[in-house]
Parts: sequence; structure tokens; C-alpha cells
Amino acid sequence: MGNKGYQILLSLLILMSSAAQSQVLLTADFRLRPPLMTYGKTPGTFSGDLVNILELACQRAGCELQWQEMPFQRSLHRLQSGEVHLVPRLIRNDEREHYTAFIGPVAVEDNPIIFIKHKYAKLDTEQQLFAGTLGVKLGTYYSAFINDDPRLKKYQAADDTNLAKMFAANRFDYIAVIDKSSIEAAFQRLGFRDYDYAALHYANHVPVYFGFSKHADHQEFVGKLQQELQQMVTRGEIDRMFAVELPSPLKP
Repeated sequence: MGNKGYQILLSLLILMSSAAQSQVLLTADFRLRPPLMTYGKTPGTFSGDLVNILELACQRAGCELQWQEMPFQRSLHRLQSGEVHLVPRLIRNDEREHYTAFIGPVAVEDNPIIFIKHKYAKLDTEQQLFAGTLGVKLGTYYSAFINDDPRLKKYQAADDTNLAKMFAANRFDYIAVIDKSSIEAAFQRLGFRDYDYAALHYANHVPVYFGFSKHADHQEFVGKLQQELQQMVTRGEIDRMFAVELPSPLKP
């Protein structure tokens, strides 16, 4: 290889090195929500449909992701303070709009709200629900009905473990549930089986967004990621990436 060849190779290496150094690093909070968010094959790695979709969009937008497992309530605080850039699968509501830019939606989850009752109790009508007391998770957005209807008498618990303990101690009559596997795991850890699911339930179609903190740096990536994800939706690319069938936000 002549001097000219060496110079070309050196120039390419410098360009590649410069591009690698200029790659923006964004932080993202992970929480276990299979199959959309799961653990990777090696310790400390994460996988799942939403993880893969966001990583591909970031790669195309010119940024990298650094993932960290985080309890959901802590993620909300981190979004408010700007400590984290992105939180996947964040339900959109007016309160969160103050500190979060919502990117998406990339799909729509059919996520009905169901209710747990004590084994021999009945919960078939709204009137029975209003007459009793309802356990909910602190900071969780269920729906406009569950979160905002003043007729509901609610008790808040920090997480599913505390919800299960309080319900087992008869602190309230029912539990509002949007993550069945999580509350069942909490009851299993507690060894409590004296519960059942009520006939009453509500349809709940939830658009799937990625939340980007309005107080974090690199705000230019809100628009860049929105553009990349929108193109992936339009091309049907995201539909093909989901391991489970979720309706596209483009479909009625």
C-alpha cells in the first residue's frame, strides 16, 4: 500500500473514531413487563419488543442507549428531575405531560381493567364498586374512571406487594388490576389464596408511548426519535417486530 493508500485509510479511521466519539448516549429505565420488556440472555442485559424497537430507532437517529433497571415510581421521579431520558411503555395523562414528551404511539395495548375481590364476595355492578373500598397502586394511571371518578373510595399502596398485604388484612374490599401476573405473584409470595376475580371489568385500550423527560438534555432527540418511530410504524416494521399481536396506532 502506497502513501496515498495509507492516508486514505488513516482518514477513514479518523472519521470513524470521530463518529463514535460524537455518538450521543441516552439513558433509559427498564422494568420487567414480559413479553414487551424482558431480561436478556446474560446478566445485566435487557430484551423484549419495546427494548428492541427503541434501540433500533436510537441507532437510526444517531444515539445509543444505556439501560438501567428501575422501579416504576422511581422512574417517574427521574423523569421529573431529568435524571433519565427515556421510560418505555408510559401511559399518557395530563399530569405527566408537564414533565414528559410522549414519543409514539407505536401500538395500542388491549389492557382491560379487572378487579380482585375476596373469595366469597360479589362484584358485578358499578353500584357495588362504589359502595365498597378499592385498592390502587400509588402513582399508577389506570384510566380516567379509576383515577378521577369521585364516587370511588380508594386506598393507595406503594406496589403490588403492599396491595396484596393490605387486601389480605381486609383493609379494602377490591383491587383494581391492570397487571394480572404481577399481583398474582405478590399473592403467591404472601401465600394468600382467598381471592377471586370479579365479573365486573372495563375495556381499556392503551396507546404505547415512550416517555422522554422534558428536563433532560439532548431534547433534539425527541423529534428525531418521533420521526424514526413514525416511519417504522408507517412501513409496518414495528408490527413485524412485536412477538405478540398488538394493533397498530394507524388502525381504527
